Amino acid sequence: MRRLHRLVSPNRLAPRYMHPGGEKDAPDDVDAFLTFYVNSYVIASELNRCSMSEPRLYLKVSDRMPLVKIDSGYRWRLKKTLKARYDSRKRSLDLTQFYTDEAWREEFCALAQPHCLYEAISIVSSIMPDLLSLKLDRNHLRNLWPFVHLEQRLPNLQCISLLNNDIDTLNMLQVFQFLPLTELDIRRNLLPSGYENDVIRMWPSLKILDGTPIWLGRRVTSDVDPVEKLSQQTGMNPVFSRQLLAQNEGDYSQALWVFERLYDAGQIPPKAFM
Repeated sequence: MRRLHRLVSPNRLAPRYMHPGGEKDAPDDVDAFLTFYVNSYVIASELNRCSMSEPRLYLKVSDRMPLVKIDSGYRWRLKKTLKARYDSRKRSLDLTQFYTDEAWREEFCALAQPHCLYEAISIVSSIMPDLLSLKLDRNHLRNLWPFVHLEQRLPNLQCISLLNNDIDTLNMLQVFQFLPLTELDIRRNLLPSGYENDVIRMWPSLKILDGTPIWLGRRVTSDVDPVEKLSQQTGMNPVFSRQLLAQNEGDYSQALWVFERLYDAGQIPPKAFM
């Protein structure tokens, strides 16, 4: 592992779900000495490069998530972790970057894996039936089918945040269509620009969309310059903020989403913040 840390430098290798041997569901991993997971395409690419260029270093890089067997012990740990993130006073549940929770340091649990998400929602509906607010930011969510019939399991749910995920179609959001939503945040996903009016039509009860109040069916927009707004939000100087906006055709939400992906990967140059 020390050698791998040196090879991917200056990028930071942060292995997760590390265990001896290979994955039990992958027969060709039977002779593996060690298995681990990384949450970075940049790091995975570097490891793949090392596997081809470094002598006596045998690496197999896979783009799939580890499969998890959900047994009674796993379900108990999942329930305990969910309860720890619940605010009973506000009746809100914050599952932001759930896969990075220390409870999963030695074990894999990602809500982007549909059966993990389904199990989590089943537990939530049984122990938090009066939930009002659910935050699912930064979980790489794309498939939302585990939320089907959520209005029957969490009928009081009014606020959902899906900030910074991988949702690429509004059709996926129809799993929430029968909820009495008053607040929805879907910024920094892969949705096409101009989706706001369609969302408002889907949820006439909506009062806040993407952090902005809705008035008479229209969003109340701000007069703040987008370059200034992006600089304030990211800490980048105006020159780099303007360049990033231009590269994303002036789409502020998309530019911010790209910034966070680049920042997480360590690809924003230091001079951008000077």
